[in-house]
Amino acid sequence: MQKNTPKLLFFSVIFLCLIQASFISCSQDEDLIDLVGLEDPDDETVDGSDGDNDGNSDGSDDQDTPDLGETDNGPDFDSSEGLKIDNTPCDYTLDGIESNSTLEIACRMDLGGQTITVPSGVTFVFAGGEIINGTLNFSAQGTIDGNLLNKDLNIEGDVRLKSQVFLFYPERWGIIEGTVGDEVATNNRDSLEGLFYTVHNLGGNKFMIDDFDAFFKVDGLLSDGVPEEHAINLPSNFHLEMNDNVHIRMQPNGHFRPVLIAIYDENNVTITGGNFYGDRETHNYNSGFVDSDGTTSNTHEWVKTMAIKGGKNIVIEDASFIEAGVGLTIGGIYFYYETRHISSENIYLKNNKFLRARQTNLVITNGKNIFIEGNELVDGGIDMPISKGVAPSSNLNIEPFRGRNQSTGELLEYERVSDIYIRNNKQIVNNPNVNPKAGSFQISHGNGPIVVENNEMINTGVSFTTVDGLIIRNNVIDNGTIAAGAATNTYRNDVVFNNEIYNNVIKNNEGVAVNIAGNGVVFRDNEVEGEVGITLGAGSTNSSLGLSSSVIENNIIRGRNRGIVSYNAISDVIIQNNDINMLSGSTFAMVVTNTWSNSSSSNFKILSNRIKGTKSGTDSGAPASLFGANDVQIRDNSMGEIQINGGFKMIFEGNTIEGSVGSHGMKFMKDAPNSVVTNNDIIFYSSGTPLQRECIFVNDGVVLTNVEITNNDCIER
Repeated sequence: MQKNTPKLLFFSVIFLCLIQASFISCSQDEDLIDLVGLEDPDDETVDGSDGDNDGNSDGSDDQDTPDLGETDNGPDFDSSEGLKIDNTPCDYTLDGIESNSTLEIACRMDLGGQTITVPSGVTFVFAGGEIINGTLNFSAQGTIDGNLLNKDLNIEGDVRLKSQVFLFYPERWGIIEGTVGDEVATNNRDSLEGLFYTVHNLGGNKFMIDDFDAFFKVDGLLSDGVPEEHAINLPSNFHLEMNDNVHIRMQPNGHFRPVLIAIYDENNVTITGGNFYGDRETHNYNSGFVDSDGTTSNTHEWVKTMAIKGGKNIVIEDASFIEAGVGLTIGGIYFYYETRHISSENIYLKNNKFLRARQTNLVITNGKNIFIEGNELVDGGIDMPISKGVAPSSNLNIEPFRGRNQSTGELLEYERVSDIYIRNNKQIVNNPNVNPKAGSFQISHGNGPIVVENNEMINTGVSFTTVDGLIIRNNVIDNGTIAAGAATNTYRNDVVFNNEIYNNVIKNNEGVAVNIAGNGVVFRDNEVEGEVGITLGAGSTNSSLGLSSSVIENNIIRGRNRGIVSYNAISDVIIQNNDINMLSGSTFAMVVTNTWSNSSSSNFKILSNRIKGTKSGTDSGAPASLFGANDVQIRDNSMGEIQINGGFKMIFEGNTIEGSVGSHGMKFMKDAPNSVVTNNDIIFYSSGTPLQRECIFVNDGVVLTNVEITNNDCIER
């Protein structure tokens, strides 16, 4: 929003001020959709793991990024020596200017505080001079060179810039670079934002900055406007172009939610280049600041370098966002369920760097058709000497806010995110041993299509919770994890479904490579390596919640300790046609539990998997697999010896089971009532050990209850 604009274009300023007043009069709670300090509405409760039933992924997940065209770089521009002005006083005045004439200004013209009425069609051209200390009032169809504009010249009337490209010289506008006090930093903000809108209103559409380093005070009271209105705002149909020598810095403050740069209810805005700094390491975290609405914060994590709110057709390219609470946020204005809601749409983030945000480098809370491509996201949520990282401590977080009406249970979508494409990015955590919780692409809520593809992830990974229509494909994860779903969402077919993970390479040097939980996941055609390859159903203290309606198939899984481990209740899950290759020192290829207790079938199936390992003396080298599950079918697999440690109603049929030297082919360590062992080929090695080994062995004292063991081919070697 425009504010504090200089005295240019007076009537336009009055009109914009009326617009601003209308925004300030809106509900502050609704406008502050970040929900910082927002109390729950009277009839609503927060349900962070809920959603709606509108998640059709109709093939649009393959949407290409629109061709944005070539960037117009404008003229060569070097402002390092300032705009060269001839200070020689002019030996003429502007009296008697004729209509449709052109005046080249090559000297200093001091208007002496006068207002000069300029006839129709007059053009002023910069020729090394300047006009100061007065007002030019253009009658009609006037034109002025952008290099003639300055803080000491007021422009009124019907006038346009000679060129749509404006070259910014800080010294012409009273903006002070370097470390300054709050008063100067406030003037810096007002002057720069005012100039943006002045250039825009004069017909300029590109604003070029070169060699610039300044602080801007952007914190203020909520009663004077939402945080975005205190920021440096950009107008619609505007391109801010900067190079690597441009540094836009937040003035250190003690506010808990200021914004440095804002695009607020604007369209067709492009920002290229530049470095935007938060005050993470200079912020006053102990200020005790209380905003005008009574809210406060102990963590001050919502300090943002940029916010896009209600923006449409926005391009952010080749910029850097450095050391804020949050690097960049994309959100909406007003609640999603309201008719007046303004969403952010058609947002393109390309080739940017997001560095060391305290909370999250990039946050999306509301919007659709958002393209995040070719960016570097580094060290989101790490600890730094002055400020510790705060949750969720991530590189990217998609987190629309949802709630439910306490009386009706109706879903209320305060915010909504859909049609997100995260491609060809690189995310890194540089020191994971010091910052084990930092980094990750986290998708807490969202509606498909959401596509995460062709990204490189180093010492970090990707996770999701309550999502539909998510695709994670063709990513390379080096020393990180995919956390696919949450066990608390088991059986929730209404809000978590159609999530696919395929063609990824996932390697974790020390922990679990992949955890799959909740509902509605297809995990296929991936290459996985970890201390544990894949865990299923982990994460809930309620043993009835684990994993439902999911498929794990056609993967290559390498485990240094275990290949696949299941926890809690598993229902309607198929593990099939995977190659499980156990590395040296591994203990169990599979550890399968299922706490299913319903009378109906769990429909948990383990089919046609191939397990190999490094055990000496056997054909497959496969280590043992441990089963203690309720209601599971294990059919047509090739695997090492089977150890049964409880459970019931397990069916082992058609498997090739090869015990290692010194072990039994199958061993019942506990009873497994109502289980079936039939039509298996069971190989056991008795000649290579002095111990007596058997095809199927039942531990002393174990009595099998209604266990059927039939038609197995026991092969002794």
